[in-house]
Amino acid sequence: MDAPFVASIERLRRSGPALDTTHLIIDETLDFLGEVGDETTWTPARWLNFLMLGRIAPRRRAAVIGTMRDDGIYALEWIAHYRALGFEHLFIYTNDNADASDVLLRQLAELGIITLIESRTGGLVCPGVKAFNHAVHLLHALRDYEWVLFVDSDEFFIPADEYGMSVFNVLDALDRKCPDRSAGAIAYQWMWYNSAMIFKREQGLLSERFRYATSHWLTKSLVRLHDVLSMRQQHIPDLRANRVIVDSMFRPFDTTGPWHDWPVQYAGGRINHYWPKSFEEFSLKKARGDTLKMADNEYLRDFRLFFEWNGPETPETYQPVDTAFLSTVRRGMAKLRSMPGVAACEAEVERQFPRLLARYDAAGGLPQIYEAVKA
Repeated sequence: MDAPFVASIERLRRSGPALDTTHLIIDETLDFLGEVGDETTWTPARWLNFLMLGRIAPRRRAAVIGTMRDDGIYALEWIAHYRALGFEHLFIYTNDNADASDVLLRQLAELGIITLIESRTGGLVCPGVKAFNHAVHLLHALRDYEWVLFVDSDEFFIPADEYGMSVFNVLDALDRKCPDRSAGAIAYQWMWYNSAMIFKREQGLLSERFRYATSHWLTKSLVRLHDVLSMRQQHIPDLRANRVIVDSMFRPFDTTGPWHDWPVQYAGGRINHYWPKSFEEFSLKKARGDTLKMADNEYLRDFRLFFEWNGPETPETYQPVDTAFLSTVRRGMAKLRSMPGVAACEAEVERQFPRLLARYDAAGGLPQIYEAVKA
């Protein structure tokens, strides 16, 4: 397991970090990064690599690390959303796509819109943990950014109104609140968007289609990369000594562990989490989890969870996204579609959607499964 860290050290010694790569492929030899051991298990080579990466001075402010599998139908919205917030670059990890999104993401990488990291996995470790830890320990280009938001493709960061939908304004406010730089991460809690258990996918932005949500205590984190030891817990980072995680109001955040049931507050911002969506779209999520072979596979999603982890639409749960911001996102999507090859690639992803739904035809078809489980 030392080989990738030794190779990284040699690259850093020889020529410094490679900051202009737009497309990488990582294979099963790096699956060990998906294991959840902490820094007490690190080898000297891993520590040396970590320390050398920490000497790189970032020249830019904020980037996004995202994971995406069979989510090509949302890719342009997700990318446009984060560009509209001011993030300077997006790094997307993906693996084992069946929806033609590889072609779309490769085209966006070729155009310099994203950096694409295609991960080939053996299915025995969590792809998300592997991706996040690869980003921290082996993705040299990421070190050009001081702050990094670690999210999945169904998670959309929404700062509080006072920040004008700008990540830079958030970071400026943090600098004023914590000038000693003791804050190594900001934990933003989920706003869990429900779908009233609808069956069919409709067209339109996720942020327009789903406007009703309930609170949820789990988080995703915007981290100061230099302070991060590991993202093995995905929801919160392991930080260097004397660094703290703060909440969206920049107050110390008690992190007993990622599954601790913290009090919910959204005063400084939140993560909009579009988990159920329609039953058709949920079937893609279920199919992803079914392919993993982990001994403890938390991504095995029974169809019943679509109903159990969903909710109604009521006046009390109405949580729309600002319409002016959504207009900015639409303009960003239109700009992306105007770039060479992007619209054609997106259209191919759309054509693949019915084929993905047909995977359940042998089991009676999704409409029959929906009615049976709903009953």
